[in-house]
Amino acid sequence: MSQQIKYKDEIIKELQDVLDEDIPELLEVIKNLKAGKKKGKKRAIAKKEKAPLWDLKNIAIETGIEDLAEHHDHYLYGVTK
Repeated sequence: MSQQIKYKDEIIKELQDVLDEDIPELLEVIKNLKAGKKKGKKRAIAKKEKAPLWDLKNIAIETGIEDLAEHHDHYLYGVTK
């Protein structure tokens, strides 16, 4: 038995326990997964381009502050340390 058949059998087994009211949401998840697979690398590249956090190390500036989290209110809002 191939791995793909094992996965399909396991999915079918899991579907038996899904509540009726959860089926529409589950169907949406499956559709989104399939749509993502069809777009493949194009989707991953587009997502990376839209999210600046993917490139955080290149857009970060040197502040000389070792731990910005320690006094983040001061650095963001000017609150006294």
